[in-house]
Amino acid sequence: MNVSTAPARVDLANAVAAVDVAVRFAETDLMGVVHHAAYVVWFEVGRVAWMSAAGMPYTEIAAGGHHFAVTGIQVAYRASSRFGDTVRILTRLAELRSRQVKFSYELRRVADNAVIATGVSDHICVDLEGRTGKIPPAIAARLWSGAAALAREQVSPVPSGAPTSS
Repeated sequence: MNVSTAPARVDLANAVAAVDVAVRFAETDLMGVVHHAAYVVWFEVGRVAWMSAAGMPYTEIAAGGHHFAVTGIQVAYRASSRFGDTVRILTRLAELRSRQVKFSYELRRVADNAVIATGVSDHICVDLEGRTGKIPPAIAARLWSGAAALAREQVSPVPSGAPTSS
């Protein structure tokens, strides 16, 4: 199953979940700037929030004997963030296939709406022993229906006309 075969033509671009995080001192480096490794952690925060908002909490996937193991991460750093900033993590389901799922991320500094990073993460479905396999149909169906529900909400966490940096 891939995006082109998604039921009822789900508009994945609008299936967004947003979560805000406060930059902690421990996430900064000697220069006072958020360390590059923190962005990958924030992607995970966004991914878990997206799944919960879509009605498929990650804890339920794990309780059902499956995980989505990370197979790849890409991050493009656009601007810096510092201790005390609030960062908004916007997460989208980018692709859902029979065994794989991909999420995309956009991180914005809340104070000025500047894009500070973008990225994607690739995952493969594994069982509790780490063997790859197909995403169970019930999980895939809930991810699709959750994406459709998020898209229908069309709640824009970024106000239209707000200043942006890209």
